[in-house]
Amino acid sequence: MNEILYIIYQIIFYTVTIMFLYYTFLIIIGFLRFKKKYKMVEDKQKFCIFVPCHNEATVIGATVENLSKFTYNKCLFDIYFIADNCSDDTVNEINNSIEKYQIPNFYVLERNVNNPKKKGKPHAINWAITKLEEENSFYEKYDFAMILDADNFADSNILENVNSQYLSYKEKKRPVMIQTYLDSKNKNNLIARGYYVAYRCSNGFWQLSKHMIGLNPGICGTGFAITTKFLKQLGGFICTSLTEDLEIQTIATLKGKRTAFNPYVRIYDEKPTGLNQSIVQKTRWAQGHWYVFFKYVPRLFISLFNFKQINYFFRKIDVIFTLLAMFNYISVIILLLFRTYFTFSDISFYVSPVFDYMILIAAILSYLIIPISSLYDGKADEKKNILKDFIPNIIAFFIGTFTFVCSACIGLFKCGNQKVWKKTAHKVTAMKEQHSKKLQKSKVLQNIDDLEEPIEILKTSHK
Repeated sequence: MNEILYIIYQIIFYTVTIMFLYYTFLIIIGFLRFKKKYKMVEDKQKFCIFVPCHNEATVIGATVENLSKFTYNKCLFDIYFIADNCSDDTVNEINNSIEKYQIPNFYVLERNVNNPKKKGKPHAINWAITKLEEENSFYEKYDFAMILDADNFADSNILENVNSQYLSYKEKKRPVMIQTYLDSKNKNNLIARGYYVAYRCSNGFWQLSKHMIGLNPGICGTGFAITTKFLKQLGGFICTSLTEDLEIQTIATLKGKRTAFNPYVRIYDEKPTGLNQSIVQKTRWAQGHWYVFFKYVPRLFISLFNFKQINYFFRKIDVIFTLLAMFNYISVIILLLFRTYFTFSDISFYVSPVFDYMILIAAILSYLIIPISSLYDGKADEKKNILKDFIPNIIAFFIGTFTFVCSACIGLFKCGNQKVWKKTAHKVTAMKEQHSKKLQKSKVLQNIDDLEEPIEILKTSHK
């Protein structure tokens, strides 16, 4: 029995070690020079932008105002606010804002469904696609569907950049999805700052690194565009898990499709400021993540033996590592339990002490490197505060990691439930402690001399 336990312990230990080495490799890639590979071209692709809303009266007016500042050709995009089972004043707030800013291409779709299993973001999006297709040919009318959340702000030139990046690829190599840089709308306490630090690392040393070496960057649930051609192949927005973004990314990779990352334009997302709210949100993410893991990892392993090109093989391997992320969180607890048992049982089965301590030291150093790397991808004014922000970033990252470990454990036992969606309340209607009025070049822009248009930072005025 003890021998079997030790074999299990070794499998977990070396799996975590391999994953750690892979993450280290991506971090190294993230520090390398990155040059912009597309030029700004004429507006051409037509976008349908979906903004699902459920009782968002507090923030939706500010969102409408922000989106009204998009500089893309107004004839080439429409924005549909999907009022999904709203019981507050969301619809009136949207209509009043549309009238106030005189925006002819903004629309409201009201959806009321009594079945609790049919509520939530993916169901609302698929309902809207079906409705538009029945009324006015959605798949033929639009080239892209873009998904935004009701609390999001966006850079005004986001559509120009997605359009230009997409058209820069040769037709047969064009991605089916493009994810933009996901940033934080607020970081005014340690809980929100934890998300901010994690986003900095994810964008600069995860998304960008994968994009640079030809892997599939992750889809983050908001701020991404998906081709209507791919949606039609899928039969609509068919993902119904609590992490529909991870699921659709996995499906695309399984089908041999490519995703891309755009670090030049940003979506600003409101993050929880309360510990309980953060755990609820992360538990929902963990539930969906575990569900996608159990549903798709076997298919991914089988598909490894049937690939057309070597890059498809590595993209699938990368998605498997991504789906193992929740396992990576709880593996720390599992390994500690094993080591405690071995110690008190006086069992002498141990990994080489030198190697064991090397992994331990590397794990400790990662808590120091991550806050630094989070600022490496920041703006110039943020880098000036690197010493002042260093300790808060470490504390915030530690709290964020601890809550994710707790949520990963809870989510494992709740992953069978993908029907009940718990809403994250939003209340931030302006950028808080974000950036200076004049946007400085981020890490990925500092080495670029041929940027044709600067990214505009949001200048909002609210009621």
